[in-house]
Amino acid sequence: MVQSWRGFRYQTGEVKEIARKLKEDIIVDVDIDCDEELDELIKDLEKEGIYKIEGLAYDDKARDLVEEPEFRFRIGFYTKPVKAGEIEEDKILYIDFFTIAEEEESYDEVFWG
Repeated sequence: MVQSWRGFRYQTGEVKEIARKLKEDIIVDVDIDCDEELDELIKDLEKEGIYKIEGLAYDDKARDLVEEPEFRFRIGFYTKPVKAGEIEEDKILYIDFFTIAEEEESYDEVFWG
């Protein structure tokens, strides 16, 4: 897990922990590498009883990109399959997705690595 201003950012392999935390907290932070990894996580969360809300747009302005440039978007989920408009906004569970920042090589690694 990576430190986030809210706590920790989970990795996509931590599906059970993400599902449990969503049921407790409403917003969970998760790191992703690529769209395929995101699609796989969404399928895995369904096995845990957490479903992406159909027709709800991804929110790419939910966080301050100056403060958190690695923020990608927020997606709404719920504990059963629903469409946008069929659920009250305060019942939506959110995952904030972040791209994993790649570490830059230091000069030491270039010269000595």
